[in-house]
Amino acid sequence: MKAVLLCAGEGTRLRPLTFCRPKHLLPVGGRPVLDRVLSALAEAGVDEAIFVVSPIERALQEFVGDGSRWGISTDYCVQSEPKGLAHALGCARGFVTGEERFLMYLGDDLLGDGVAEFVDGFMASDAAASLIVKPVEDPRAFGVVVVEDGQVVRLVEKPKDPPSDLAIVGVYGFGPEIWEAVDSITPSARGELEITDAIDYLVHTGRCVGYHVTEGFWADAGSPEALLAANQYFLAADEGGIEGDVDADSTVEGHVVIGRDAVVRGCRITGPCLIGAGAVVQGSTIGPHVAIGDGCVLRDVRVRDSIIDEETLVADMPSPLEHCVIGRRVQLRGLRDTSSAPLTMLLADDSVVGPSNGE
Repeated sequence: MKAVLLCAGEGTRLRPLTFCRPKHLLPVGGRPVLDRVLSALAEAGVDEAIFVVSPIERALQEFVGDGSRWGISTDYCVQSEPKGLAHALGCARGFVTGEERFLMYLGDDLLGDGVAEFVDGFMASDAAASLIVKPVEDPRAFGVVVVEDGQVVRLVEKPKDPPSDLAIVGVYGFGPEIWEAVDSITPSARGELEITDAIDYLVHTGRCVGYHVTEGFWADAGSPEALLAANQYFLAADEGGIEGDVDADSTVEGHVVIGRDAVVRGCRITGPCLIGAGAVVQGSTIGPHVAIGDGCVLRDVRVRDSIIDEETLVADMPSPLEHCVIGRRVQLRGLRDTSSAPLTMLLADDSVVGPSNGE
C-alpha cells in the first residue's frame, strides 16, 4: 500500500527548535516523531511512501533515506509554496496512479493505537474517502465532521460554533475520486486549498465518505504542549529496562528505562522516564515524564515533564526545569542570581546558556 506523507510545514509554533531541524525529527520518548510514524505505517502494511517537503528541506531526507529501516521504499517531492493540504496532496499526484487507494498522513501526527485497524477497514470498504476522528472537548481548533448512518455528511474547518465534537485526525484514506475533488475546489478565505473542502466535495457529489473513531491517544506534535504530551504518553507505553550502571545511593521508582553504558550516581529517578545510552546523571532529581537523550550529562539539576535531546549538558541549576524542550548539544549552566522558581524553556540545537568560564 502507498502513503503520501505531508511534511512541508515550517513548525513555527516550535521555534527556535525548528530553526535547526524539522519538527518531524524532534524526539518523543527518545525517538524522532517521524520514526514512530513510519513504524506505525509499516505495521499497517504500507510499503511505499512519498514525502511532500519544502524546497529547503534536507535533514528529513537524510534521516529517512531509502526507507529500508522500516521496509518502506521512499520518494520525495517538493511543495514550492504552502498553499494548503489539498495542494500538497496534488504535488504527489504522479506517485499514485490509476485506481489505487492510498493513505495521506500528516507527518507530525501520533496515534497511540496506530493506524492498522483504520487501514484494514478502509481497504475493505468501497468508500471514496475515510477519516480518523476523535471526540475532543473543544474542537474549534480542528476540522470537524458531522456523521449520520455511518457516513460523514458534513465537514467544517475550525468552526467557531462546532456542529459536533468529532475532530479530524491527520490520517486519511482516499480512492481515485479524490483527484477530481482536488481539481474542483477553489482556495479558501485564507488562500489555501483545504483538504476538508475536497472531502466535502465528495460528500456533496454523492460519494461515500467513511470514518473511524479512535478513543486512544492522539497528538498533533506541532506545539511544545503537544510534543510534551506525546513524550509523556510514549514514555509510559514503551518497553525497556535498566541496562546502565546505577549506584546504591540512587533510587529508581516506576517505569524507568536506562540505556546501555549510562551512569547514574546519587540521583532520584521517578518514572516514567528515559535516560539514554551513554548519559551521565549525577546528584539530580529526574522525573516524572523526562526523556534524556544519548550522551547527555546532567549534574545537580531537578527536571520533570521535559525533553532533553542528545549530547546536551545541563548543570548546577538552582531552579528546577519543568515543561522544557532542549535541543541537541546544548550547554545550560546555572545562573548566579537565578531564583528557585521553575524554569520553562525551548532551546535550539547548539545553544549556550549560562555564565562564561570564570564567572
